Amino acid sequence: MSNATIIDEATLDALAEMADAEFVGELIDAFCEETPRQITELRAALADGDVEVFRRTAHTIKSTSATLGAPDFAKQAKALEDIGRAGDLSDAGDQVDRLAESYPQIEQALRAWQHGQS
Repeated sequence: MSNATIIDEATLDALAEMADAEFVGELIDAFCEETPRQITELRAALADGDVEVFRRTAHTIKSTSATLGAPDFAKQAKALEDIGRAGDLSDAGDQVDRLAESYPQIEQALRAWQHGQS
């Protein structure tokens, strides 16, 4: 799977045009630093049965993923957000695992775009 199928580079390019590539690079750095922590937070909220923290964390991942042109990853996070909103986390474990498994490809694609801008 190519980087272009994992992220929408046009979204990143448009964001870089509106702001600048350096700013988008900072957003990518923050995303790559925060998302693994947020996935850990999802797992902790799942273990604790804390639907509000689960929903809020999934929402944050969804929003930042969409902003950075990762629509499939954002869709996965949206599904988790919807689970949190529904208040029943009993079937969320596998979906959190799939999100976590998807993350390295997202990071790799974002870093490739970022390094192509330097």
